Amino acid sequence: AGLLKVAVMAICWASLEAFTLTRSPKFTACPHVKASCGAARPQPLSGARGFVCKEISQVDPKQGGVCDGAARRYWQGMNERNIDYALEQFSEEIFFQDMMFAEPITSKEGLRAHFTTCLDGFPEGLLFVIDEISRDGGDGCCGAYWHCETPEGKAFPFSRGLSFYKCDEEGKLVFAREIPEPSTKPGPAGLAFAKFGSFMMQFIPESVTFPKI
Repeated sequence: AGLLKVAVMAICWASLEAFTLTRSPKFTACPHVKASCGAARPQPLSGARGFVCKEISQVDPKQGGVCDGAARRYWQGMNERNIDYALEQFSEEIFFQDMMFAEPITSKEGLRAHFTTCLDGFPEGLLFVIDEISRDGGDGCCGAYWHCETPEGKAFPFSRGLSFYKCDEEGKLVFAREIPEPSTKPGPAGLAFAKFGSFMMQFIPESVTFPKI
């Protein structure tokens, strides 16, 4: 049953990579997004290492929503390579999902280790640039799509992604799901895998389950 579960998960994962987002909810554009939907160059922030997205560094959190303000500060901390500042935006009861990894992170100690691993593995000077982010309308949630750039403003390959965040009453992030762009693009083949995966699901015992969240 274990091997069957792994096989079906691999098939389903490959099939998901075939899908492209065709419609998205209306987002509030960040100040640095041009009319052509291209992001402006990240601007230097005094005292920071490298560059920081201008939108992140100059937005007054009081002018935005609670959750998107926390998300912006989190990304600012990552761009500054300031893990302590990034962690300040998260609750002790965090549930953090980086979909490149198999298991969620459920503690700030684990999140520190995760951030350290990621920053150690990133190319020198790589920056996260928020393209657009939704404003927290009072429900403590926001979504964003983003990409990565070199310090010279050149887009990094396969670095686009989507994120969703939730905050608690204190304005701390309690849930995060980050979905980086897959490096493989199976296209129509992924749809065939999805159909095959759907067929195989009937042979999986009821005792074998897959995560919904």
